Parts: sequence; C-alpha cells; structure tokens
Amino acid sequence: MKNFSLFLVLLLLFSCTDPAKSSGTTKKITKANTQNLSDLDTSVAGSKKNLINFEKGKVETQKKLKSGIVLKWIERGDGPGFKAGEMALIDYRLGTPDGRIIDGNNRIELPFIPFVVGYSMQTQGWDLAFAHLKVGDFVKVEIPAALAYGSKGIKDVLAPNTANWLYVKVISKINPSIDADGVRAWKLADGKPFQLEDGGVKEVAYEFVASTPNKPNAIVARKFPQRYVVGQKTTVPGLRKILKNALQGERYYLVLQPEQAYGVKGYGQVIAPNEPVFFLLDIVGVRSIS
Repeated sequence: MKNFSLFLVLLLLFSCTDPAKSSGTTKKITKANTQNLSDLDTSVAGSKKNLINFEKGKVETQKKLKSGIVLKWIERGDGPGFKAGEMALIDYRLGTPDGRIIDGNNRIELPFIPFVVGYSMQTQGWDLAFAHLKVGDFVKVEIPAALAYGSKGIKDVLAPNTANWLYVKVISKINPSIDADGVRAWKLADGKPFQLEDGGVKEVAYEFVASTPNKPNAIVARKFPQRYVVGQKTTVPGLRKILKNALQGERYYLVLQPEQAYGVKGYGQVIAPNEPVFFLLDIVGVRSIS
C-alpha cells in the first residue's frame, strides 16, 4: 500500500505550527475528538458491525461530489480549509463496505499522521475529498473504487473494484518550516551534528520518493542512496537548497514548484513539464570529502 506514514517522527511537527493560531487549533482538536475512532479498530470485538453502523444517527450533513465521492460529516469544524500543497494532521481509519479496516495510523501506533493535500500521497479520492474539508471536521468519506485502488486492488488485502470508506478527523493544519521562492518544506526529524573538516567539501547521501498531483511514486530512489556534493548542480534546485545544510537523520516533506523541480523539461515519462513535485526526503549520510 502507499503509506508514507512509516517514515515519520510526528511529534516534531508541532514545532512547525503557527504559534499565533495555537489556541484556535486546540479548540478544534477538542471538538474533533468527541467521537472515538478506536471503536472501529480490528482489535475490538464486533468491529465489522461497528464499522457498518458507525455513522448511523450521527451524520450532521452530507454531500455528494460530481466524482461520486460522498462526504458524511459526523462533526463539522470551523477551522481553515486546505489547498493543494498544504499539510493536514489527521487521525484516520480506512475501511471497506463489508466492515473491514485495512489501514489506519493506529497500525503504526501513532495518534495521528501528516497528510499533504493534492500530491497523490494516498489515492485520488483522498485528494478530492480534502478540497472540501476543514480543521475540526470528523467525516466519513465514501470513495468509489475507481478513485481508490481500482481494478488492481491490493494483493491479499483488497479485492479489485472495491469501494473505500475513509473515516478521518482533521486535527490541525501544519505550517511549513520553509516557504519561499517555490520551496515549501516541513522538517519531520532532526539530524546529528556535523563538523566540516578543514579543506573538506560536504557530501550528502539521500533517498527520496517523488510524486506529482497526477502520479504517485513517480520516482522512487531508495536502497541505493543518491549523493550530492555541495556546490554542484547534480540534482534539482529545490533539493540543492535543502541538501546544502542537511544533517544525517533529517527527514522532510517538500513541495517544489516547477522552477525548483524539473522545470520546463520535466523528467522522462513520469513528471510532466512545468509540474510541481512532492518529495519525501531522507538524509541517510553526511561526510567531508577531500
């Protein structure tokens, strides 16, 4: 499954939240927690029945989108909404109409995960739904199979052509730590101190997964780290800006505008010309070289 949440150190996200908005955000967190998603977890006896009947008598309002997605608000928030390239902090469970839970942040024992809207972090249905959500919302999103995992399904997990039911609490919006000149970055984990040797040049080893609004996992560069020597132009401009000061162990979500990514040329058949790109970036090594 596409699930970037395995790579996150979440508590550090709070350092990226706008302090001026913290009191309002806290109020919406409280509102969004009046229903308990743990009632849906597979460890709970009778969970399939709970999933099928969970929203009965609880739905305040609902809306059907042209795409076929149905939004059922169990609680309505009054916080800010989301545009493509913005980050939501969410608590979620992903289920199916037969009453099974197939994913959720509880599976990795985390109370919430970050989700960047509009960049294929999950299925297309997620991105379409989040265009209608706000901080404080608790909503059931009924996603048609074509906007979920389609005719392929997920081997041994989800049959082909199966609709998805997404239950999601939108806890807060997380501001980026960098947002300038076409580079938007959220640092998810701190790194180790590094001292450049006299006369040395900094070399950074890194891994990444790149996605676009239309293509998940467009480029996967893992297991065999890429290497960047500061001052060279061997990767895209936006990555160079981050790698220049990177430390081993750091982890980032990045949204790069076309001029900071692959520009007017694009990248092969996977990234179109003038397309913005989302990166999950891990710094796996930093050293001095002669």
